[in-house]
Amino acid sequence: MGKKNTLNSGEQLYSNAPLQNAELTSSDEKNAGPTPDDKKKKDKKKSGKPNIFVRIGRFFKEMFSELKKVSWPDAKKVFTQLGVVLLVVVIFLIIITAFDFGAAKLLTLLVTRG
Repeated sequence: MGKKNTLNSGEQLYSNAPLQNAELTSSDEKNAGPTPDDKKKKDKKKSGKPNIFVRIGRFFKEMFSELKKVSWPDAKKVFTQLGVVLLVVVIFLIIITAFDFGAAKLLTLLVTRG
């Protein structure tokens, strides 16, 4: 934990923020964190992660495991939803084509009169 601070009401606060003008005591020096030498030693050691191929294999294994848990719709429901999607696409195709045709006619009228 951090250093103890007290409020005016007597409650104790714990903070990890460094205190201004604070000096380290011998107990604080032990908990001060790793030294640069410790960091070099740690960098030389393996991080403990499995290699990339093991991680990729684990990813696909977990992915297939999750896909087995999915409740897939039956063929009738899939084709019904496909029909709805195609119907909506055709309706919007007709609407957009009508607006495009109308805008093209309006443009040709404006250009030929000018």
